[in-house]
Amino acid sequence: MPLESVLSVQIKPDRVQEYQALVAELATSAREQGDPFRWTAHEVAYGGEARIHFSSSVENFGELGKRGIPPEMVLRVFGEERGTQVMQGFGNCTQVSSSSVSIDRPDLSYPPDDSSITTPVSVVTSVRARAGQLEACEELIRKVAEAIPKAGDSARLNTFQTVLGDLSHFWTVRPLADLAALDDQLPLPELLNQAFGAAEGGLIYRTGLEAVEIAERRILIYREDLSNPA
Repeated sequence: MPLESVLSVQIKPDRVQEYQALVAELATSAREQGDPFRWTAHEVAYGGEARIHFSSSVENFGELGKRGIPPEMVLRVFGEERGTQVMQGFGNCTQVSSSSVSIDRPDLSYPPDDSSITTPVSVVTSVRARAGQLEACEELIRKVAEAIPKAGDSARLNTFQTVLGDLSHFWTVRPLADLAALDDQLPLPELLNQAFGAAEGGLIYRTGLEAVEIAERRILIYREDLSNPA
């Protein structure tokens, strides 16, 4: 069961450069040492506060446990003295952080041909289902994934469901070669209408929206300098 663990860090506005310098130092050292803790960093460019999401893929919970948690990796890479200094630096720069573990939902996805490629830009949509509406929210995402090829749209969609964290939470990722690729992708109502017809598409859209408590859409950019990719 493939898992995606995500550490989301909101950075203090006056400490952004300091925080990113520490992460870049960590990423460089981890790459040089071939550390098994692998991650990609994605910075919010539009649609939210100064936040970086660190995403890491593992095959199962056993692998997650063997890999350890981020503080253990920091101490492993830097040693006790420098590692403690770096951890203190992260703490001084961080306004708030959260972590979650999600499962890959290929049944709710229309993925690119090669999902292993990390694209420069991605659109991440975070959806929280209303109480008792988890299945209806899931069905909306399923219909969106079905609609993309039916309508001949250029979008691709990877969907994840949280299993450790907010259990009412789904999130989708649309990988993009560049921001201009969004100009060729249909808005959600139009996508559903073209794929299923105006009557059915409109019903899917309205029913799905009723099941959603919160939906947030952000554009993220890939930060290779802050990553230790697989």
